[in-house]
Amino acid sequence: MSQSFLPPDTPQFRRLWEAQEGLCALCGKPMPASRAEMDHATLWKKWRPTYDHIIALARGGPDHESNLQLAHALCNKRKGMG
Repeated sequence: MSQSFLPPDTPQFRRLWEAQEGLCALCGKPMPASRAEMDHATLWKKWRPTYDHIIALARGGPDHESNLQLAHALCNKRKGMG
C-alpha cells in the first residue's frame, strides 16, 4: 500500500504542525511537509509526519489532541519498540 503524498490536511494536524514548528517531537529534526521534499518514496515512508500518543492508549492515555504530538514515522516506531 502506498503512502499518501501529503500529511493529513486537518485542523488538528495543522495546529500540531504549527505548535511544533514542523519539527519531530521525538528527535527535534524537521519533518517533510510533503513527499515532494524527499528523494525517494522509501524515505518518505520513514520520515513522514505521523501522530504519536504522548501517553500510549494501551497505558491509559486519552485519544485526544492534548495527548498527541507529531513525529517522524521512524521515530514513532522506535518509541513504540522501547
